[in-house]
Parts: sequence; structure tokens; C-alpha cells
Amino acid sequence: MFSDETATSTSEATGQPVASGFETRPEQTIPPEPAELSLIRAEHPYLNVDTSAAQALVDTVFGGTQHRIPRLRYATAYKLAEGHTGGDIIDVFHYDNDHVSVGVADIAGKGTQAAVHAAMIKYGLRAFVSNGLMPEKAIRALDRLYLENNACEGTESFATVFLGIVDSTRRLLTYANAALECVLVVHPDGELVRLAPSAPLVGVFEDQHHLFKQGFVNVGEGSLLVVATDGVTEARNRIGKTLGLETIESTVLEHRNEDETTIAQALLQTVERFADDHRRDDVAIIVTRFL
Repeated sequence: MFSDETATSTSEATGQPVASGFETRPEQTIPPEPAELSLIRAEHPYLNVDTSAAQALVDTVFGGTQHRIPRLRYATAYKLAEGHTGGDIIDVFHYDNDHVSVGVADIAGKGTQAAVHAAMIKYGLRAFVSNGLMPEKAIRALDRLYLENNACEGTESFATVFLGIVDSTRRLLTYANAALECVLVVHPDGELVRLAPSAPLVGVFEDQHHLFKQGFVNVGEGSLLVVATDGVTEARNRIGKTLGLETIESTVLEHRNEDETTIAQALLQTVERFADDHRRDDVAIIVTRFL
């Protein structure tokens, strides 16, 4: 759901034939496997890792899931800090009589371990909303799952998470924002509303479910929902200055009448120009327009 980037590798064939039974064939070279699979083999040498299956898993969790949804159109932009997987995830889930959920998460850390937790969040939220939980209860359930998983695996992971459920008939977005800074709604007249956090970090506060709340916002025809992970607002330049939310807001307002892909790419380019090759965090952006 994130990026359309694919890793490519090249190899040089020797061009010299080699004996093979009753025929000669050019020597074949096997391209290197993704770094994540090599890491898994190194950490778990007893596992027989099926490269094609592992790659299919990566593609499923982090690949594009663009599909047509009534009364809604969206675009995403995604850049990894390293490797082929990361700790930022975006998911648009169309389910049960045209309900739509928009989920964005930023998991602490990078690489394979963060990617595992990203997958847990993606499919955990899908399971919760498809069983009728609204954002407040879904984020509470996710927090419990995350805490239990940390205890089981002996990890200390946590995440910022946004979950919105769209009622297209009532033109209403119900949301829970667990500590994500950049969640914006822009109305057709240019009014910009920040959807402030309504819940704490996921995976930190045990038995504090009273801290988890939800909010509501009207999203009329033409309204935009823009959500970005901390790799956007906390991008730093060479002197250590952060990009900040105000710059993101200005970019969104400048491009609000353009298509969603253009807005998402404009935000990504703003981050890359500012960071100037000093970006050290994954970046995930989704721009959703309500039709």
C-alpha cells in the first residue's frame, strides 16, 4: 500500500559455455536476495526460507492496494529509510456495505522487526473494524494486542496510529488518533482543521483505556484528509532543524485543488528537498478526497 518502488539487480554473464550433460548452456548467475531475507537466514539458520513466499508477503503487506471505492479517491507516497520494508504502514480497507477505514501507523524502529509489527497493526485493525468496532474501541483493542505481543516476544515496541472510519452517507469521519502529529482535514473553502491526538501511544500504557477517545469531523464533497507519519514532520536538514507541521500545512493548502497524487508527491518532494539526503526515518503519506 505504500510504494511502487521495486529493487532491481543486474548481473554479468560470462558468455562462456559450460558442459552440462549432453548439451552446453551459458553459465547462469543468481541475483542476490533482498537484505531482509538474508537477515532472517542469519538470525534463524534452522529455517528453510522460501524466497518467493517471503517476497510475496512483503508485497502483500507493503504493496499497492489501490482500488475503486465509492465516494472516495486516494493516493499514497512512501519512502523507506533502508531496505525493502519498514515501520510505516498505510491501509485503506473497504468492507461491509461500503464502510471504509483509513489506517496509518508509525512503528518505533526500522527494518524487519518494525515491518513485522506493521503487519500486525494492519491486519489487527482490519479484524477489529470488520467486527464492528469503532475507532476508539479498535485502538483500545490494538493497544491490548500490542502490549500482549510485547510481553510474549520480550520486545519494547510502540507505535503512533491513526484510524478513521468513513460514513459516506452521513459525510462523517469518526477517528481515533493515537499520538500522530500530522492529521489534517481541508475543506473545499480552504479551511484547515488539525485532528489532534485523542489517545496516547499504542503499546505503552497498560490498563489505561480511559485515555483512549475518538472524535468526529464532517467531510463534505471535495474535502481532503491528509495523514503523514513522523518521518515527514520530524525530517531534519543538515543543521538539525525539523521541517515542522506548518510547512506541511502550507504545501497542502497550496496544492489542495490538484489531484491527490500531485498533492502526495508535492509533500514527499518538500520533505526530500528539506532533508537534502539527511532523511533517517521512513516516510508515509496518504491524501484522501471525499467525493
